[in-house]
Amino acid sequence: MDNFHHVMNAGDLEPGQSRAVEIEGVSVLVCNVKGEYLAVENRCTHQNSALEGGRIRNGMIACPLHGVLFDLRSGCGRGPLGKVPLRTFDIKLVGDEIHVGKSAAATADA
Repeated sequence: MDNFHHVMNAGDLEPGQSRAVEIEGVSVLVCNVKGEYLAVENRCTHQNSALEGGRIRNGMIACPLHGVLFDLRSGCGRGPLGKVPLRTFDIKLVGDEIHVGKSAAATADA
C-alpha cells in the first residue's frame, strides 16, 4: 500500500459530498457519488479555483466559481471552459478506509 495514502473512512463522506485532502503537496478532492468514491485534483482547470463545495450530480462536479462541469470518473470537462481535463487519482477501499493513489491515474491521453 506504499503507493496509496489512507485519507478518511468511507463513513465520513456521505453520498453527494466531497472533501479535499492533501497528498504530497497536491490538493485532492475525494467525492462520494452514490457510494462510489472518486478522486480528482481539487483545482478547476479553467481558473485554478478549488472544486471543493461544488455540486455533485450524475457523476459530474460543477465548479463553484463558474459552474464548469467535470466528469469525476474521467476528469473531462464539458463546454468551452472545460477544455483541459482534471487529473484523476486511483482509489482503493480497504475495509472501511478510503486510500488515494499518490500520483495521478494514467489516462488514455498519456
